[in-house]
Amino acid sequence: MPARRAAARLLAYVFGAGAAVTGARAAAAVMVGAVGGGWPAPRDGGGRFTNPWESWTGDKRLGDVFEFGRQMRALGVPNWGHLTANRRPSRKDMRAAFPLHAPDYPAVAAPPPGSLAALWAGHASVLFSLDGLALLTDPVFARRASPLRWLGPERAVPAPVAVEDPGLRVDAVLISHNHYDHLCDETVKRLHRRFGPGLAWYVPLGLAGWFRRRGIANVTELDWWQEVQHPGSKVRLVLTPAQHWSARTPFDTRRTLWGGWAALGERRRFWFAGDTGHAPGLFEEIGQRLGPFDLAAIPIGAYEPRGFMAPQHVGPREAVAIHRAVRARRSIGVHCCTFHLTLEPLDEPPALLASEAAAAGLAPDEFVVLQHGATITVRDGEILTAPLHTLPLPAPAAAAAARPTPGAAIEANPGGSGGGGEL
Repeated sequence: MPARRAAARLLAYVFGAGAAVTGARAAAAVMVGAVGGGWPAPRDGGGRFTNPWESWTGDKRLGDVFEFGRQMRALGVPNWGHLTANRRPSRKDMRAAFPLHAPDYPAVAAPPPGSLAALWAGHASVLFSLDGLALLTDPVFARRASPLRWLGPERAVPAPVAVEDPGLRVDAVLISHNHYDHLCDETVKRLHRRFGPGLAWYVPLGLAGWFRRRGIANVTELDWWQEVQHPGSKVRLVLTPAQHWSARTPFDTRRTLWGGWAALGERRRFWFAGDTGHAPGLFEEIGQRLGPFDLAAIPIGAYEPRGFMAPQHVGPREAVAIHRAVRARRSIGVHCCTFHLTLEPLDEPPALLASEAAAAGLAPDEFVVLQHGATITVRDGEILTAPLHTLPLPAPAAAAAARPTPGAAIEANPGGSGGGGEL
């Protein structure tokens, strides 16, 4: 159906609805300044944000984006994805591959003294506590990662967290960028209705207007390396650079910034990488300036085909390198096992991560993927959670490694234009 195919190609470029700003004014965050030696995000000649590293190969050609979409359709798998040993899994099969763990909100809200707790809510959504503050990264709890209710990537398993859950507490939300699998209009509105104007939103440069059009005034924009102190708290938040891009329509590519987040407490530190390709030297710099981190959330999925995805999404091997570069004591894998965004099976990233972590000499529980809804609590490099509920791994992982890489001929065009390969 031509209309349906056209809509699929343009999923990442559909405008959202706006509204007037309403609600009482909340306490303002205190801008501390920039991390010493930090540098602002660069812009190109047209004023759009860009990446300064040679590993960034530029915007994708529109033809390459369409070819990627063709390959996705040619897989012939359900809208919720496929598994290493099952090309057409049922919903029941997905629940077996990705067990749902009932969220333990008290464990996150009140971890043991001196510890840091984090709950994986699927994809890039992590609820964590730091010095009594409850923070949430890239909340997407809708059925689809899409601007359309009837089309787009559908969750492999239900979201383990519901905004309306009585035990859920959120003081601040950290947004990495505006792609639909990281910034969800429905979820944002639900959070604002639940927690009101007291809920603080921290976003990269250029995104505050999107929130204000939805009636949210308590929003703070940051540039790369800028630091802000959350009001009424000693927790400091730093937007860290990432090699990625942004767009929600065909006309706003790289008009807003992207990045990761470092949350710095009095004794504990947490880092959320956001979406990123592997930029040589960047993660060592983050680790030197802001690490070591007690816990990091690092993306491990949405990496195939590599010739198309490498500049914007790391895979498991690069994730292990990032874990070491930022000096993370422990890490959890995110950006996986939730939405069918790229060509690899949804259960492949955790299996490859386990293999790469072992090959790199990491301890078995040093870099793990939690079950959806499960919590990890760490203190002084030790895991306090027992038992730790991690995802079951498909066997053998080598079967995935031997799978031929489809679409490897797709390459970025440094001089091209278009939206890129994230739908």
